[in-house]
Amino acid sequence: MGRPQTLSDRVYATLKHRILTCKVLPGERLSEKSLCEEMGISRTPLREALNRLGLEGLVTLEPYRGYEVVPVTLEDIRDLCELRTIVESESAALAAQRATQEDVTKLVSLAELRYTPGERDTYENYLRSNSAFHLALARCTRNARLEAIIASVIDKIQRPLYMGLDVGLDVDEATAEHVAVVEAVRDGSATRARQLMRKQIARAEERMILALRRGGLESVQRRRGEEGR
Repeated sequence: MGRPQTLSDRVYATLKHRILTCKVLPGERLSEKSLCEEMGISRTPLREALNRLGLEGLVTLEPYRGYEVVPVTLEDIRDLCELRTIVESESAALAAQRATQEDVTKLVSLAELRYTPGERDTYENYLRSNSAFHLALARCTRNARLEAIIASVIDKIQRPLYMGLDVGLDVDEATAEHVAVVEAVRDGSATRARQLMRKQIARAEERMILALRRGGLESVQRRRGEEGR
């Protein structure tokens, strides 16, 4: 049994969720006063939560400015995708060697992805479903340390993935990519599973970079600013 959640844990989870799903935008300042009033808490649990987020590279403390959400950069996307390619392609290959029929059935149930471009309420469901599939695939390796590494990188890439959805993604094609990986795992084809995962990550990287270059997130921030007037 895990330790009971503290107030600081709950604040941390709430803020992290907002950051990863871009409800709080990259580069946006975090007002301690506003957050304390909104959540009905003192500054102590808030600062504990913010310090944890700082250790994860999601927020930074700027002198005389307070806390700010760390921006997403081109280098971030490339580094994270390079890491994903290394660990997830090999994880898919191991899954093809070690997955049971029960594992394959689980992967089939998680393969489908659904979202609507421009309808942000659907983005979070997409991210949740996509993460569940990739984590289930990692679990097939029976390597807890590898699974933990993959869980960490998937967590860190949520923001750019969210941004990439603005570019538009054919969800039928995305689902088909997952299905193809499952078929390779079912057939025990490590080489095919590895190749398919590499291609899938490369396509995701292209979308994220395109979204960043288009500045789609900046337009969202402007719209939110207008809505708040």
